[in-house]
Amino acid sequence: LMPLPVVAIVGRPNVGKSSLFNWLAGRRISIVDPTAGVTRDRLSTVVQADGRPFELVDTGGMGIQDKDNLTEDVERQIAYAIESASVVLFIVDVRDGLVPLDQDVAARLRRANKPVVFVANKTDDPKFLPGAADFYSLGFGEPLCVSANQLLGKDDLLGRILEH
Repeated sequence: LMPLPVVAIVGRPNVGKSSLFNWLAGRRISIVDPTAGVTRDRLSTVVQADGRPFELVDTGGMGIQDKDNLTEDVERQIAYAIESASVVLFIVDVRDGLVPLDQDVAARLRRANKPVVFVANKTDDPKFLPGAADFYSLGFGEPLCVSANQLLGKDDLLGRILEH
């Protein structure tokens, strides 16, 4: 049996990776918490899109410095998720705009040389949309604007994943 293709969700802390994971999974699996660094373990679930199953993997925030010294463990999990991924979902937060940690994540993904679906989350308010243009500088083209909380853009996102 062929192993399922893996789609890994990566990004810095608090960009909405877990919300996006739950939204695509269609149920609440991942803990959604405003505290940075709640998702430390690699969580995964099987998602079907257009009758095609894939394994969706949520990861902890990249570059997190946390009080329990789990940074190294989180980073190892992220490295493993990227390595095993067929496609990486690179998530940024349009409300916060471009921050240096996004640049770090981008640099790491360029080195990984994997297909990337670039996603700008939290675009439920049109006033944030112009900010999405700032992310062009990361080199992954125009981000696909979605809102996991407002359930906007899911079909486009799944379509983009299936293209890879």
